[in-house]
Amino acid sequence: MALTQRKIRQDIFRMVWPATMESVLQFTVGIVATAMVGRLGAVSIGAVGLSQRLLQTVWALSQAVTVGATVLVAQAYGAGRRDAAGRSARQSLLVALFGSAAFTLAVLAGPSRLLGLFHPTADVLGVAVGYLRIVAWGVPFTMLMLVIGSIMRGAGDTRTPLSIAILVNVVNVAGNYLLIFGHLGFPALGVRGSAVATLVAQATGVLVAGYLLFTPGPRFGLRFCASWRPDVAEFRRLLGIGVPAAAESLAWQFAAVLLTILIVSFGTVALAAHTLGIQAEGLSYMPAAGFAIASTTLVGQSLGARDPGLARRYTAETARWAGYMTLMTTAALVFFPATVMGFLTNDQAVVGLGAKYLRLMGLAQLPQQLGGVLNGALRGSGDTRSPMLIAFAGLWLIRLPLAFLLGRHFGLGIIGVWVAMTLDLFVRYGLIHLTYVRRQRGFASRAADLGQ
Repeated sequence: MALTQRKIRQDIFRMVWPATMESVLQFTVGIVATAMVGRLGAVSIGAVGLSQRLLQTVWALSQAVTVGATVLVAQAYGAGRRDAAGRSARQSLLVALFGSAAFTLAVLAGPSRLLGLFHPTADVLGVAVGYLRIVAWGVPFTMLMLVIGSIMRGAGDTRTPLSIAILVNVVNVAGNYLLIFGHLGFPALGVRGSAVATLVAQATGVLVAGYLLFTPGPRFGLRFCASWRPDVAEFRRLLGIGVPAAAESLAWQFAAVLLTILIVSFGTVALAAHTLGIQAEGLSYMPAAGFAIASTTLVGQSLGARDPGLARRYTAETARWAGYMTLMTTAALVFFPATVMGFLTNDQAVVGLGAKYLRLMGLAQLPQQLGGVLNGALRGSGDTRSPMLIAFAGLWLIRLPLAFLLGRHFGLGIIGVWVAMTLDLFVRYGLIHLTYVRRQRGFASRAADLGQ
């Protein structure tokens, strides 16, 4: 029996609201934590921004595991194969553990050399190295939490990751309050205090997440006593889906590194405005992130259940509601950018410049977020190659060339970089939309393959 439109909408929002609340929480806590560091001055803002830019590589690499885990678990659940879902989950955790440990060792071996790639000023570099040496120890915790969350979402559970995020962020904010400025008898550690708070929060989160993942329940309850022997065939399936997504994310991160090097050349104020602008822009991601997650999971489960028509209906309804929500949140960026920036820092030069960033990015939020939903649908079908190629085209043929051309050759500085970013988002959405229209015709054959 075909699902009614009302039931489809209910399924979407059942997944979206916890994921959206998680995004709201992450955004709010991120704003508060950034505001605390922001009171320490532009050098501290820039140092944390550079370190976080480097650590974003962890998130990019995790896509090789998290995307594959979400898709494989979702498709297995749609087909009613809990054993296959458990096998994919265990292999995902193994890859995450060993991969994150290797990354941590690489970062700790030469933090100054890695941060030096951005060519920061000596004072920014010194603060950034101290921060990075602490937070690098939390990389395995972060990676495992990301994978556990992706496993749960693939099974259709977005509420448990929300609960974990609440705990992690409460610990993080409390730690920042106590350790950055030295409240309640704790030492005032400044930027290093923020790093310690982050590390403690991540460790707490992974312990709770692991416990919940292995606790028997109606949604998952992974068996710890099952086989943890590395499975080469499962690795190939997992990475076959995930590696293109990781390559896409790494392309983003590498492009961001090159842009950051360019931005650093425009001065500390420009770097601080860009760093805080990215943080504030997260306001528009709050609803859209949940819809992208829902798109991936529901399309994967529909194709696993051999119902390509349902996958298309879920995508259309998800995109429609994501558009409505994005228009609402974008208004704050376009009409009140200085107010948003003013909450993050009291440096008026940074506020004034950052407001221009938010207005430009606000104009591109609708195509950016709708593109995220369509990308999610493509990934749910197992196609991670198309989003990767589109990202490569946007970054290397539009964003980077235009940023250097407008920023340096035409003398627009940081504004030229932001204009290039805005144009890239519009062009990329056009490519994503055309690709989805073409690829959805193959949903039926994909569903038949999964049913075999």
